Amino acid sequence: MQNKYKNIAFLMLLMFTSILSEAQIKFGVRAGLNASNVSFGNLPNRRERFGFHAGVFTNVMLMPEFISLQPEINYSVQGLAFKPSNDKITINMNYVSLLLPIVFKVSSFDIQVGPFASYLLSSPDYTVYNENKIIADAFKKLDAGLTAGLVYNREKLMFGIRYNQGFVNISKDNVQPFLGNGKNAVGQVSVGYRF
Repeated sequence: MQNKYKNIAFLMLLMFTSILSEAQIKFGVRAGLNASNVSFGNLPNRRERFGFHAGVFTNVMLMPEFISLQPEINYSVQGLAFKPSNDKITINMNYVSLLLPIVFKVSSFDIQVGPFASYLLSSPDYTVYNENKIIADAFKKLDAGLTAGLVYNREKLMFGIRYNQGFVNISKDNVQPFLGNGKNAVGQVSVGYRF
């Protein structure tokens, strides 16, 4: 029985390798603006934090002119703003993200949906205002979730919108009593170029 499954896995691997070897592969760059937030339930007056993203991607055509796979690596400036009193405070979170959307081509548009995983490069602290103390290294390094977007293609140029929803609670235990659970949410507008 195990040999049967090994043979099936081997055949699937051969088919996938064959598809990739004959696939059209294109490379590109994309960059744009972020509007990000984190769903901390205990944080007063949460607001979006505006930042940017930039990265590179590969588009691997699986079914010509219909379905492709688009692995991407992006640097993304995220976080949130909030107002504990009269002052606006920003928590800066800088991520490097690996995205793996499947792309469905419909005329001049691409519909993209797939998973992503992110690693927090910065180590932001959280200041507890009522108790006047700072909690260092308050957030988890890893995040993962789902990305979905729409891209308009004009020759080699791309104009896109995208939404990334994290599924991981990024609050560490030491900051949970003050912030509660929090998940990343990022809206993006971007311009790209395929070589």
